[in-house]
Amino acid sequence: MTDELDLLRAVDPVSATEGPWRDRPLDARAERGLNQLLYTSRRRARRRVVLCAEAAVVALAAALVLTLPDLAATSATAAPSALRPRAGSAAVPLAEVAERARAAARDGEPELRRGSHIQTWSLAMDAGPHAERPVTLPEEREVRWRADGSRAERVESGGDLVGERVLPPVSSDAPPGARPPHTPGKLRAYLTEAYDGGLSSRSGPLTADQVLDALPQLLDTWTLGAREQAALARVLAGTEGLRPAGAITDRLGRTGQAYVHESDDPADEALRRMLILDPGTGDVLGLEVMFTKAQPQLAVRAGDVMSYSAWRRD
Repeated sequence: MTDELDLLRAVDPVSATEGPWRDRPLDARAERGLNQLLYTSRRRARRRVVLCAEAAVVALAAALVLTLPDLAATSATAAPSALRPRAGSAAVPLAEVAERARAAARDGEPELRRGSHIQTWSLAMDAGPHAERPVTLPEEREVRWRADGSRAERVESGGDLVGERVLPPVSSDAPPGARPPHTPGKLRAYLTEAYDGGLSSRSGPLTADQVLDALPQLLDTWTLGAREQAALARVLAGTEGLRPAGAITDRLGRTGQAYVHESDDPADEALRRMLILDPGTGDVLGLEVMFTKAQPQLAVRAGDVMSYSAWRRD
């Protein structure tokens, strides 16, 4: 029963500190979170419980679409094709990237900054025997923190302004709100706490799937400095299962190195995650999650991109 309760709590995309649900439409960021809830190894419940939760999530999304006119302004596009590393390009091992990042961080610049600038593409999926092909919801979100602890948030979708707002000061001593450390061991512990959310105690380190699922929590909240990037590169280099795949151009036209992991979790076996790094600094450029198997109940085909995040440094 505890697993089921944990799952249902995690389904809720609404912040407990940022207003009532009627003021919080299910934007692309929430869609991404819901989709990842259903298809990542964070699920501690059995598969049959997840399938029941799918129906609840889809019903929630449908209700919000019908009752919240703001969603009608969100631009939907055809699903983008999965990115592919360049054929024949040299693959840079993560250990080498970590060493380059360490060298690049010697002067401590750039410094860690609270806030983020992120572009996302997330599938909006239906479920059931008559599910229609999903569409992709693009979103660009910029969050800047002010000296008084408040933060300004600006959201665009398809080039159109969706909204701007200023949120009051908040403080947190838990990840991802807490300041991230800049040593590999402490940063791994930070990501573990962010991933587990205090709901479980674990006997081993995060798996590759889990590390990659925890990354957006960190990178949506903070723009890492050089020292934090170096620590993260070392964490990634010490995570088993990330395969170097060669040079790649990300969705913002930047050149990086791709690292791929196909899940070996039976509850998550239909997903492939691809991380894109700047090979010289260790900066995380993007993260793509792709279906490797068709999901007929969601009208999803093998090769469909479930979500893609591109983090920008301004």
